[in-house]
Amino acid sequence: MALRSVCPMTEDKQTRSLPSLRRYLLIWFAGCAIVMVFAYTQLLEYYLELGIEIRTQSSLERTAEEYAERYAETGPQAEPPTGPSLSGYLDLSDIPAQILSVFRLEDLQHGEALRFTNLDFNENDEKEFSVDTGDLCLEGTCELIFLYSYELNPGEWLYLVHGIVGSEEIYEELEFTDQFAYAIGGLFAGSLLLVAILLVRNIDAPLRKLNDWSAAQSADNPSFELPNLRFQELDALANRIQFAFERMREGVNKEKLFLRHASHELRTPIAILSSNVELIDRLTDRPERTEAEQAAFVRQYRALDDVQLLMETLLWVNRQSDNVPRSEHIDLRSETNDIVENFRYLLDERDVSLTVTGSGEVTAPAAAVRIVLSNLVRNAFQYTVDGEVRIAISDQAVSIENFNSADDDLQPDDEYGFGFGLELVALICQRFGWRYTSSEALRGRMTTVQF
Repeated sequence: MALRSVCPMTEDKQTRSLPSLRRYLLIWFAGCAIVMVFAYTQLLEYYLELGIEIRTQSSLERTAEEYAERYAETGPQAEPPTGPSLSGYLDLSDIPAQILSVFRLEDLQHGEALRFTNLDFNENDEKEFSVDTGDLCLEGTCELIFLYSYELNPGEWLYLVHGIVGSEEIYEELEFTDQFAYAIGGLFAGSLLLVAILLVRNIDAPLRKLNDWSAAQSADNPSFELPNLRFQELDALANRIQFAFERMREGVNKEKLFLRHASHELRTPIAILSSNVELIDRLTDRPERTEAEQAAFVRQYRALDDVQLLMETLLWVNRQSDNVPRSEHIDLRSETNDIVENFRYLLDERDVSLTVTGSGEVTAPAAAVRIVLSNLVRNAFQYTVDGEVRIAISDQAVSIENFNSADDDLQPDDEYGFGFGLELVALICQRFGWRYTSSEALRGRMTTVQF
C-alpha cells in the first residue's frame, strides 16, 4: 500500500525541460569553430617565430662551419666572424655582460642557438627594451638576440651573437599576415557555421516528420504511411514505432472483442437469474414471510442490478458501448449507508469501530458511484483487523480512512483488495474526470474521491 494515484490522468504527458537538439548541435559547432580559429591563429604566430628561428639557426650554423675550417688551418689567429648584426667571440667573458645575462648559460649546447626577445610594448603601445645591445645592431637596439655556440675543438668554443631589428616593412608584413590570418579564420568559422546550419536543418527536418507522424499514431486510428525520413536510423526507429502501435491496436482489438463476447454471454445468465429470483419471490409471497426472507430477496435483486450496472459501466469505460451511463441525483450518505450494510459482514468478529459522518449530494452515473464506493469501503473493511474505519462525506466528495491498532499480519498484495477493485476505481475516475487520491497513513490508508 505504498502507491499514490491521482485521477484523472492527462493523456498527453508533460514533456521534461530538455535542451533543443538544434541548439545543442549549433552550440557545439560554433564552439568548435571558435576553438579551431583561435588555435589556427596561435599556430600561425608560432610557426612564424619558428621560421625566423630556423632561418637564423641555419645562417649561424653556416657561418660557424666556415670559421671552423679557417680555424683548423690557422688556429687561434683566425679572427672570429663579424658582420652586420653579428659578433663572434672565442670566450664567454668577451661577450657584453648585459647581453650575456639574459641567457641561461647552462642551456648552451654545440650547434644550438638560444633566443631572447628583447622587445616589449607598454600601455601606450610604445617600444620598450629589456637590455641595451650597444652597437650590435646598426639600426638601433636589437629586438631579437640569438646566442649560438659551436665547439671548435675539445675545450675550444666559438660564440656568435646575432641581433635582429624589425623594419617598418617587416612590421607591415607581419600586420598584414595577422589580418590575413584572422580573415581566413573568420571565413573558415563562417563556413563551418554555415555547414552546421545546413547539417542541422537536414537532420531536423526528418526528425520533425517523425515527430508529426508518431503524434498522429494512436491505438484507434489506422496506420499512416511512413514518411521519407532520409536516414536509415530514423527509418528503423519509425518502423519500430509503427510495429509497437500495430501490436497495441491488436491488443486493444482483442480486448474489445473479448468484452463484446463476454457481455453478450453474460446477458443471458443474468436475465435467467433475474427472472428466477422474481419467480421465486412471487411463488413464496405470503403474509407470514419474515423480514429476514424479505431482506434476502432485496439483496439478491440489488446484487443482480449491481452486476448489470457493472457490466454496462465496464463496457462504457472501455468504449465498447455508445450508451453513456445516465447521470442521476445521488444522496451520498444514503448510498454509503447501503454499501456499508452490504459489507458489514467483513467486520464480524473484529474489534473495529466504524463512524460515518457528514452528508452530501452528487449528480453522476449511479453505477459508477456505487462501484467506486463499494470497492473503497470493502478495501477499508478487509484490511482493518483491529482498529477504526472513518468515512467522512461532504458535498461532492467521500473520504475513507482505516487504522489498525497494531501491525497486523495483513497481505497487502491481496488480489481482490489491491488488484482489480482499486484498478477499476482508478479507471472509472479517469474516464469520468473524478479526482481520486490514495495515500498511506500510520498502519492504514486514506482514500478520497471528489466527484
